[in-house]
Amino acid sequence: MAPALRFSGYRVLANREYRIFWLGQWVSLVGTWMQQVTQAWLLARLTRSPLALGLLGMASAAPLLLFVLPGGFVSDRFDRYRIVVVTQALSLAQAAILAVLTLSARIEPWHVIALAAALGTINAFDVPARQAFVVELVGPEELPNAIALNSTGFNFARVLGPAIGGLLVAAAGEGTCFALNAASYGAVLFGLWKIRCRRSGRDRENTGRAAGRWWDGVAYSWRHADLRRILVFVGVVSGLSVPYRHFLPSFAQEVLGVGAWRYGLLLSGAGIGAGLGALFLAGIRLSPAVYHRLLPAGLLLLGSGLLGLAWAGRFGAAFVLLVLAGLGGIAYFNASHTLVQLGASDEFRGRVVSVYALMHQGTATFGSLALGLLAEGVGVRSVFYAGAFAALGCGLALLGWRPVSPASSS
Repeated sequence: MAPALRFSGYRVLANREYRIFWLGQWVSLVGTWMQQVTQAWLLARLTRSPLALGLLGMASAAPLLLFVLPGGFVSDRFDRYRIVVVTQALSLAQAAILAVLTLSARIEPWHVIALAAALGTINAFDVPARQAFVVELVGPEELPNAIALNSTGFNFARVLGPAIGGLLVAAAGEGTCFALNAASYGAVLFGLWKIRCRRSGRDRENTGRAAGRWWDGVAYSWRHADLRRILVFVGVVSGLSVPYRHFLPSFAQEVLGVGAWRYGLLLSGAGIGAGLGALFLAGIRLSPAVYHRLLPAGLLLLGSGLLGLAWAGRFGAAFVLLVLAGLGGIAYFNASHTLVQLGASDEFRGRVVSVYALMHQGTATFGSLALGLLAEGVGVRSVFYAGAFAALGCGLALLGWRPVSPASSS
């Protein structure tokens, strides 16, 4: 057990291609989180409606239901590097349009929702290709630590992005945040260009490698009992527990009575917990059996944090509870993502990742809308109660689970 706790996982950063890719993604994610929290704040200011925030979450996630499975097939069929270049360039254009509309004072609620749907469509093709591309950069042995490092970058960006976004909204307005996010995509494109230079002469061309149909990833996942169980629970938790983030603007304004700056700090609380958890998981090497045990532990912590948040009435208590929820959430989703990637064969990896993305993000389409209706009718606290009970129930159900496949627990 002692060797598993040595912090040897960071050796993956010795891979120059992965390091360049990871740093570029991290810079862009700071901008992405700035935009995500800012557009929610902007829509809340324009409409004063929790239902509008639910529609925003639905618009962001709905394209995944339609396009993420074909996106996984495209990832398995074509060069993942080129797919990521195209999707990142399109994301830059989306952020630039949002910035221009806001800075010119022409922004309307439907613009915010429509552009969120456009970004969701882009992400449906970006997510499977980008996540499977990491395997090409590091190989299967370093994959768990690379996934954890990706989560670390994501969650530290979730700390910085909302805090910076909240300050910028108060100081310079929403349009400035959107413009900076557009500029941040330049870091990704520059990093991809540097990787291309390093890969010249040994480019991993993927064209023609996939066989079958785009929905074969669903059949493959369903045939494997371990994958099926993980993906079903990911769908439940993502649909009912994760969307609480879309309702934090209303919670901050109506329950806590705080402004844009403290709203940004509130979101940073979840990012701090998730970032610290991901930083720890990135540095250690764990067996699949330990990742299986992390699943219920993470869910019970997430559910407890959300249950406490539903009772909270003060900013300080809400901040601490969001740290705990973020820590539990990252432990659960890091473990589930790692087990799914390790459990998929290479020829199906892009399509299985697309099924994971569908369950992780696509279920939020209906969850966000349903929770928006619930908040509109009963109050925003009901969202946190629903998320807490879903996470706690799934955590208890996973306590006694043992994987079917011996390989998955070795």
